[in-house]
Amino acid sequence: MNRRLGISALAALLTLATPLPTAQATPRTATGEVNAFFEEYRLAVLGEIDEYPKEIRAKTLPPPLNAELDRWSATHHGADPVFRAKNIPRTWSVRALSSSEVAVTETWYEGGTQEVRFTVRPTTLTITAVNDPPQRTS
Repeated sequence: MNRRLGISALAALLTLATPLPTAQATPRTATGEVNAFFEEYRLAVLGEIDEYPKEIRAKTLPPPLNAELDRWSATHHGADPVFRAKNIPRTWSVRALSSSEVAVTETWYEGGTQEVRFTVRPTTLTITAVNDPPQRTS
């Protein structure tokens, strides 16, 4: 065996055996969970992923909240229960209002914005409520 080849092979094996540095895990936050849900749900509504919006809701939200969203949808003809509107937002931004409340500001294709609030259980980061936009005072 060629000594040079043997050393190269040994070096390659040692390189493979060396552990790779681990990526730092991003801590989960209420805003991160709401943003991830909102993004995946929007993609499902747009038909850009292979899951339906109700499937995204079912895998992410607790059954009582899903039932509440179905009831909301039944009384708000044609409006989406998560977006709280008949339209799909073009963009959105997410901000924490507290450790358990997150605001999503939706921006529409036609212009204008709307804020929807999500309640999140801090200990599990489970979304437990989707709330109508706050009433504007004059």
